[in-house]
Amino acid sequence: MAEQQRERGVELDNSQFCCAVCLELLKEPVTIHCGHSYCRSCIEGCWDQEKKKGKYSCPQCRETFNSRPALRRNNMLAEVMACSLRRRSPS
Repeated sequence: MAEQQRERGVELDNSQFCCAVCLELLKEPVTIHCGHSYCRSCIEGCWDQEKKKGKYSCPQCRETFNSRPALRRNNMLAEVMACSLRRRSPS
């Protein structure tokens, strides 16, 4: 039984893994301090536009940060996205 579950994997709803900025599946996912996740290029693009104000915010919850937070790759989300892409691509 455990063998069958491992082979099937977990079925995931891809909408849960979409970037709120570009509305596509996360590419190079990063998670910011409030817990929301974005494509690295999307959140960098948003924050590049906010640079003049000197304050940065989350596009979803609007939590503000006085300095631009360092972005780190979300390894768990990156692995989930890689597995999802492997399943969807034709063999």
